[in-house]
Amino acid sequence: MSGTVAKQVDGGPSKEAEEGQVLGIYHLNINASNLERSRAFYELFGFRVVDTFHERHNPALDKGLGLPQGTNSENHALFMMVGNNRHATVIDLAEWISPTSNGGGVAEPNRLGIPRFCLRVKNIDKLVARLKRNGVEFLTEEPQQLDTLKRKPRFICCRDPDGVLVEMVEL
Repeated sequence: MSGTVAKQVDGGPSKEAEEGQVLGIYHLNINASNLERSRAFYELFGFRVVDTFHERHNPALDKGLGLPQGTNSENHALFMMVGNNRHATVIDLAEWISPTSNGGGVAEPNRLGIPRFCLRVKNIDKLVARLKRNGVEFLTEEPQQLDTLKRKPRFICCRDPDGVLVEMVEL
């Protein structure tokens, strides 16, 4: 990568637009061992189901996800959204029937890959209190403040039913 940034000139399309460009994250996939249990957990955060899927023996899905030919996968999934605009945060919550999910357990925050995801929140103290009343356990008793960062965010983390680290931050 050269680090060069193409700029729009004279009102015409930018080089990135002509050659394709990333607009943002469409969704984050979270595999669950029990779809309904995880659905209930994420509903506590304000996520709502906007679409449901039952994929079974779909060769295009298997191929696109890099599963071996002939896998004949099956999963149940929900698209869950929080926010009301077209770029709202979406999670793709999936329970794999075949092949069954592997791995799992508690991901350490320094694990390679995506060990956690972060939700931007408002009124973090009230949200944490409500989540605690609903049985959500946090890694710390109260939000922590990062005075080393310019915006001095406050954050707190919990784990979903399958051990995914969910961070919330208020800026």
